[in-house]
Amino acid sequence: MSLVAGLPKPKLIGEMSVDDYFKHVLPPLPSHLENKVGEICDMLNENGTYNPTTHRWTQFPQDPIAQSSHETQVFLPLTNIFDAIVKAAQQLDPGLEPNFKLVVDGNGNATPMSERGGDSHPDGFLKITDKALNEMGKKCEVLMKKEGWKEVPETSEAPYGTRNERKESLQSLTNAGEKPKRPPPPPVYGITAPQEFKKESFMEDLENDIIKLMWNMSRILALDPCRRFTLGFTIEDRSFRLWILNRGTLLRARAFDFIKDQRSLVTVFLSFALSSAENMGWDPTITFSHSDSDNRRQYNIIVNEQVYKTVTTLSDYSADNPLGRATRVWKVRDAQGNTRVLKDVWLEHDRLEEHQIYENILKDVENSANPEDKEEARNAVADRLLTPLEHCRVKASGIADDDTTLVILRGYDMKKAQATALMSPSQPNPLYKQSFGFGFPRDQDPESITQTSQDSEFQVPQRVVHNSLQETEKIPNDQRYHYRIVFQEYATTIYDERNLANILRAIAEVLFALEHIHFAGWVHRDISGGNLYYYKERHIGLIGDLEYAKKVDDQSHHNVRAGTPHFMASEALPDRYLFYPLPAPPPSQSLARRPMYKLPAPSDNPVSNVIKPADPPFNHNALHDIESVWWVLVYTILSNEDPAGPSQNPGARQNLMNKLFDGQLKNNSRLPFLCDPHFENCLPSSFSSLIPPLQGYAKHLTAAFCAAEKNFPIIQPLATPQIHQKCTGDFYTKQVLEAISDVRMAYVKVQGTGCTGLRSEALWQTSR
Repeated sequence: MSLVAGLPKPKLIGEMSVDDYFKHVLPPLPSHLENKVGEICDMLNENGTYNPTTHRWTQFPQDPIAQSSHETQVFLPLTNIFDAIVKAAQQLDPGLEPNFKLVVDGNGNATPMSERGGDSHPDGFLKITDKALNEMGKKCEVLMKKEGWKEVPETSEAPYGTRNERKESLQSLTNAGEKPKRPPPPPVYGITAPQEFKKESFMEDLENDIIKLMWNMSRILALDPCRRFTLGFTIEDRSFRLWILNRGTLLRARAFDFIKDQRSLVTVFLSFALSSAENMGWDPTITFSHSDSDNRRQYNIIVNEQVYKTVTTLSDYSADNPLGRATRVWKVRDAQGNTRVLKDVWLEHDRLEEHQIYENILKDVENSANPEDKEEARNAVADRLLTPLEHCRVKASGIADDDTTLVILRGYDMKKAQATALMSPSQPNPLYKQSFGFGFPRDQDPESITQTSQDSEFQVPQRVVHNSLQETEKIPNDQRYHYRIVFQEYATTIYDERNLANILRAIAEVLFALEHIHFAGWVHRDISGGNLYYYKERHIGLIGDLEYAKKVDDQSHHNVRAGTPHFMASEALPDRYLFYPLPAPPPSQSLARRPMYKLPAPSDNPVSNVIKPADPPFNHNALHDIESVWWVLVYTILSNEDPAGPSQNPGARQNLMNKLFDGQLKNNSRLPFLCDPHFENCLPSSFSSLIPPLQGYAKHLTAAFCAAEKNFPIIQPLATPQIHQKCTGDFYTKQVLEAISDVRMAYVKVQGTGCTGLRSEALWQTSR
């Protein structure tokens, strides 16, 4: 198992002082213990836990580097120190109950598990108690009872399985001489603060710890929707270093000597033990509900004091990227049994919320229409967009908008952080380390990883986030806030709709809505088979995922490249215009040998370089949305089969899929195919009626691109009148619909690992 691929590892991260980490990151101590750390240290000195003469913990008579045992055995005494610190605090306040316990995997048997299996193997971690998890679910229980839910959980999930499972596992067996059963391994959902240890402190040891810690911290955020952030720490010999990872940034503290610096270790362990679950990264507004019949976890999620219970996960691939929006989408139901769709996302602090984008689009559509057509135009678009029902900024502690900087980092000024290299620049990294999803040494090739919807066995192409080299040279730091939105309609994505005629109807409706949206000055920028829908309740097509939609003339820093590479327009992939007129070729070179999609090489003549007008910065426009719709149609017929009359040449289709849909940003096959689409006789005969319409669609579109860029560098995207209707008219005809009315599609079976067309990718955006 691997995290998503394709993200370059940041060269730099922020390093803060230990004092700043204690002030802004470490969970605060109970107020009555804030000034008692010195007193607790004295108690540890008196009871022999620490020797103030030698300045050593008695459990560490030798430095780790001097010991011959395995590293987890060497650092196992940390658990005794942790317990001794808690016990000393309890002597001051007998009512104290720790919420976390330190576990060091001295025998290699405590690999945290998830529904995906053994996803991580930290050397140690903090395990949350039942009581602390129960506290997280109290608000949800109260709201569910108030709303009249019939199924109200009495407790949150226990970290070691159900109470009965743990009770049975600890009972003595009846057969004489047999030992009690071993408790099951802790699920990853009940742990936090993963730890990595090395006895030595060479650069290789440090980097090995970093690789594994990043993996384990990332898995916690990726696998558990109940997490807002996670802490962690690494130890190399005597060097103890604290970390934090949230959706906006990765930070670490400067190292301290955990053997000599008694006070710092006492402060850290006491804060960990007595912290609330929320201060250790849990989200009290989303709690575990139950596991379904397929052992998939379901959740209760609060939006505006209303509880929604998840039914299935529709999308969560974005959460695998530890830095970013971490978008998760669920099919949910409310207390009345209505089926809805809920999206959870971490947005940039100055980015519009999706319901605001929705309202702004409708307002601009209305304003751009003729006075007598305003209401009709607004309704035409509103009927074809997912309808927001509820939305909110998630509150931390029920008070403040949850924010990666203001709340999670408690207002820490990132300018104070010292830029430091995450890894040694002198050491080349293998492929598994080339992601800021953080690869794991035992991972399979990240390029072959797939993402599967719970409702389907089909492996869906994903959006990709790729930071430029310039961005990776900066400390990754995006201030983000936590946002949720609930949509009224639950519809079938184009991926999952099995009726080909319904897909064409949906696409026609989508182009009709896009025509209004484009003329109102907006572009979607993320058209894909996963956010276009067929809504059978009204036999209509719907557009979803407006989070990347923008005004065409908006030149803010959120003018980002975004989209799924499988469906991105040919110009959007290289981020440059490709259809403007080229200079006349030299007499020795015929036009036939110089394809129109090739850009001229930069001139070596400095004078001509000065005179030549600068190319305008690439800006996603209406034609790129329309082209993405075309790629959705092409992808649909190539990735599906007609079981009643399958293709006679599946190998050719497979090759064409691999060629066009490899998920790469440097794909050189897509533009030539758009300009001259041929399907190599590889489709089922029942699909053949779609080939001429798709070719006509492409012809209209390429002509529109040429017209738009005719006066380059001035770009006029809508220079071709009625381009949306022309493209729709190619395939949305009575003749075509009748020809495919009985076609019921089945997904193409992927042949081995060679079909990169169905490969999962990471969320991709490049800020400019």
